[in-house]
Amino acid sequence: MDCTLIDQSGEHSDSVQVNVECSTHGTLLVSPKGFGDCCSLDGHGTPIGIEVWEGELRVIIWADINQEDPTHIIPLTGALESRRKDEDQDQT
Repeated sequence: MDCTLIDQSGEHSDSVQVNVECSTHGTLLVSPKGFGDCCSLDGHGTPIGIEVWEGELRVIIWADINQEDPTHIIPLTGALESRRKDEDQDQT
């Protein structure tokens, strides 16, 4: 799927073309045009991935194109709807 991300600040008119696809291994790959990762040729990199690893949904980021390993791995366990606190719990 191709889409265009538009600057949300309202101060700039910048936009970025993005391709999103699912790999054969079941990882969601996010590829903004002009961005890449260490091991891919220009125009073929994927600096953002979303995967399930050992039962946990997580986002993997390669924020440095010169680094082979991910710079950030963010587990989304804290975003589970089942972890939402009731209003009564917030006041204690």
